[in-house]
Amino acid sequence: MSTYTAISDFLFAQRKHIFVRPDLVIYHPGHYTELNDQIIQLYQHEGFSKITLSSAPNRFLHGKSEYEVHKPILVEGGIPEHDIIHITEGSSMEEIVKFSFHIPLQQGFHYKTVLLAGKAFFMRRFFMLSETYAPEDSVIDVLGLKDNRNITKDHWMHTETGIQRVSGELEKIARLLKETR
Repeated sequence: MSTYTAISDFLFAQRKHIFVRPDLVIYHPGHYTELNDQIIQLYQHEGFSKITLSSAPNRFLHGKSEYEVHKPILVEGGIPEHDIIHITEGSSMEEIVKFSFHIPLQQGFHYKTVLLAGKAFFMRRFFMLSETYAPEDSVIDVLGLKDNRNITKDHWMHTETGIQRVSGELEKIARLLKETR
């Protein structure tokens, strides 16, 4: 097994399809609006009960939040506005994940199955953070989405951007491991 294959297998966590129709989708699109098409397709084909979006400002969205930018696209794509949970607390990724698990419960929405949806190269760290904050009886799966940079399990090593993003994720995971020991 090559080093690239080992890194790809670790970092690009794959969906296991361990449940159908998630109760909750924790969605982290960043500034990539093209990811919304994949979430809308998920909603149309499988459905889900609720989806979260963060109100933390995103520097790549000119100070706007993911909630401000992505919510109108999701609603236009057929996801009911009342099914979009606005995560108003947290600014770091770790805090956003934490509050994405806690705020729905505070609002009276109880869930068991959770699908984490975001950029494909981010799925392992997203999953690791979620294991820390998910309620004990939660069942978690991941859905790695492909943005316009094509940073995928099979192609990341062919571009400088892909190598930078994957290297950055490995560094963030290493820091996370150090912090949690």
